[in-house]
Amino acid sequence: MKILILQLKRIGDLIQTSPAIHCLREAFPDAHLTLAVDSSCQGLLDGIAVDECWVQHKSAGWAGLFGFGPNAWMKRELPAFRGDFCLDFTGTDRSAWLTFSSSCQRRVTFERFQRKFLRNFVYTDFVNSPVGDRHTADHYTDLLQPLGISRENVPLALRLPVTVEDTTRALLAKAVITGSYVVIHAGTARPEKYWVPERWAQVMDFLTVESGLKIVLTGSSDPAEQAHLAAIKDSFRGLCADLSGQTNLLELAALIRGAKLFCGVDTAAMHLADAMGTPSLALFGPTNPFHWKPRHTKSIILRAEIKEPFSPDQKGGPMDQVSVESALDSVKTLLSQTRRL
Repeated sequence: MKILILQLKRIGDLIQTSPAIHCLREAFPDAHLTLAVDSSCQGLLDGIAVDECWVQHKSAGWAGLFGFGPNAWMKRELPAFRGDFCLDFTGTDRSAWLTFSSSCQRRVTFERFQRKFLRNFVYTDFVNSPVGDRHTADHYTDLLQPLGISRENVPLALRLPVTVEDTTRALLAKAVITGSYVVIHAGTARPEKYWVPERWAQVMDFLTVESGLKIVLTGSSDPAEQAHLAAIKDSFRGLCADLSGQTNLLELAALIRGAKLFCGVDTAAMHLADAMGTPSLALFGPTNPFHWKPRHTKSIILRAEIKEPFSPDQKGGPMDQVSVESALDSVKTLLSQTRRL
């Protein structure tokens, strides 16, 4: 069996698709799985259990779909693919064209995309899965129903190559981090998700002074994010290792897996912590944790003035509504749980 998987959205979406890919591998161990992703997700591909990966570069525009540009693999590979199933998790015009070009016998997407132009001609199967009522990982796993797979609460599934773990150990050694440490991932591509720098510093003060843990800051090299991290460090009374901009996605995952605790906002690093099973404090403001929250049992989710259980229709709020007191209480709870393990 040959299965083409189209997930051309963001990093978080690819991580949330990993349970579906795991289910496919489990149900069809001899199947040839081909995964197509956006170039922003390329750093995760060695952690996904598929047989072949294609990378799409949006910078090529629509011309790339016809083989002119960095993603010319589409012209070379798709007409010859002729697989059994194409699973389109993306639902865009671009992914619809790729689905049609794949010449797969069964072409599957979500029912909510059926009303778009020519979709009844492109796809053979439409899966009813109301995105507003499902956690994103469960929603994506629903797309496997035409293959006879119906699963709930499948954990995120990422693997770490040995070379990645070696690189991470070298990074920690260079930063003179030995023993237990905490990963603080305060940045994201959306500044409205930033928490107050002084509150991050208070949490870090507690972790170092009261718990004796070392602090590792992670993040991207984006100028806005770097300015946010600088403000946090200016308010922090202790020392920390700033590894922001020094890791790729899988190296970041390895750093998080080795940590005693992860603290961060709603971003890809939070999903990596979920996949690694690291005890986590996840801070939400404008986005709804109902759809994106970590699901492993060693997680605490804080949202602006809203407590669990979360529901699909709840509106977000500014990040400064997350109090430092609630964050410190959550950190204490998570640390006490890890001591009992």
